[in-house]
Amino acid sequence: MDRTECGKVWLVGAGPGDPELLTLKARRLLEEADVILFDRLLSPEILGWAGEGAEMIDVGKLPGRHKLTQEKINALLVEKGREGKIVVRLKGGDPFVFGRGGEEGLALAAAKVPFEVVPGVTSAISVPAGAGIPVTHRSVATAFTVVTGHEEPGKEDELDWEALARVGGTIVVLMGVSRLAENVSALLRGGRDPKTPAALIERGWSPEERVVVETLGEIVERAKEQEVQAPAILVVGEVVALSERLRQPTIAILRPDNRGEESERIARSLGFRPILAPSISFSELPLPADLPKRIEAADCVVFTSATGAEIALRDDRLAAPLRRSVLATIGPRTEEALAERGLSASIVPESFSSRGLALALAPRFKRVLLLRSAKGSPELVEILEEAGVEVDEVHLYDIAPSGDPKLDWLILRGTPDVFAFTSGSTARNILARAKELGAEGRLRGRLSEAKVAAIGPPTRAVLEDLGVRVDVMPERYTFRAMLEELRRRG
Repeated sequence: MDRTECGKVWLVGAGPGDPELLTLKARRLLEEADVILFDRLLSPEILGWAGEGAEMIDVGKLPGRHKLTQEKINALLVEKGREGKIVVRLKGGDPFVFGRGGEEGLALAAAKVPFEVVPGVTSAISVPAGAGIPVTHRSVATAFTVVTGHEEPGKEDELDWEALARVGGTIVVLMGVSRLAENVSALLRGGRDPKTPAALIERGWSPEERVVVETLGEIVERAKEQEVQAPAILVVGEVVALSERLRQPTIAILRPDNRGEESERIARSLGFRPILAPSISFSELPLPADLPKRIEAADCVVFTSATGAEIALRDDRLAAPLRRSVLATIGPRTEEALAERGLSASIVPESFSSRGLALALAPRFKRVLLLRSAKGSPELVEILEEAGVEVDEVHLYDIAPSGDPKLDWLILRGTPDVFAFTSGSTARNILARAKELGAEGRLRGRLSEAKVAAIGPPTRAVLEDLGVRVDVMPERYTFRAMLEELRRRG
């Protein structure tokens, strides 16, 4: 980057929140900046792209509470620029769309400090788009208006909401939660039909996004019922009705964090927007000192999860005896985990379940070593022992409640279209946590409204015992197959 004697200030738009929607130029400038002044609500991942040693200054504003006034932010930009620094003023959305970037630019121009604007993807268009709402659509809306919703009445340039209502087309209201009732009333007085579709999109493009759809006449009450909070965007117009067909369905994934990245990738590839909210966590248990000898003594070594395979193969003592052993897995994902570490499974049952695995093992082996979770289903051991198989069981890890704040958010505020359960433990723990939070009724209500998917028969049985209806269970008991079945059923 070229440096001038008095430095330079870049007014940079960070987009609507998703780090992948940041422009390439914005990311490069973050990496090269000496000083970064940033707003609240920016993704930690975006801020993490700052170069080593960059001075980070939080100038974020909350309603009615500012860390720095706009005048002080302007002065700070001038000061840092005159020090010869490369300064990035990082703003959500676009700097010139209700971002006060124009004011900052004028202050820099008056002080003769060089500056440049780097546009960002504005939330006025991208947040509705992410919720499946095109602000224009042929034969539905050929124009759209973007306004700010938090201007106080009585200002010299007060917006004429009643005139705005008569303009027609789509209306997008930014920053309007605090004055939602007043703004909606003005639109209704101006002649907007109370039956016009309306949507509130809370925290668009973030993992905590929520979409509340209602008629204009009822949106205020619905917002109160759903406890919609800032930041949220109001969209008014017939285009809102398209969201039902254009919006990607959201899916709550309750698997532990160590499966999160893989689960998110699969969900996105199949057209879902994932909400990662682990309800369980794994804690590794000490491996017995004599485990290598027990592996050697077994006719077959059985892994019932990819997590178990990953834990066992971190112990260098086990690699050699496992290579000499006959290995069995409960399904293809566990088989892949072994293959990634250079081991081959000889037995993978056609039915990816404890019963299927037991029936595949019982006729062939007399001594089986079972490496698995402390919370594993007793069915596998029971069937093997009934068939005269000697079972040696080693617990590699235990399962506990996750304590993850994302799970609490899901229980208290989340509205996913689908809940995806990958084990009985994920089901038991989310309902137990909801009860602790005093929100079991709310969660059960959401479960009854959403689709519920179970990865296999044991998980379905636990859900049904808990009084939760199961809508989808795949024929092949894998996470991908479960999501594919959800897509097939629409």
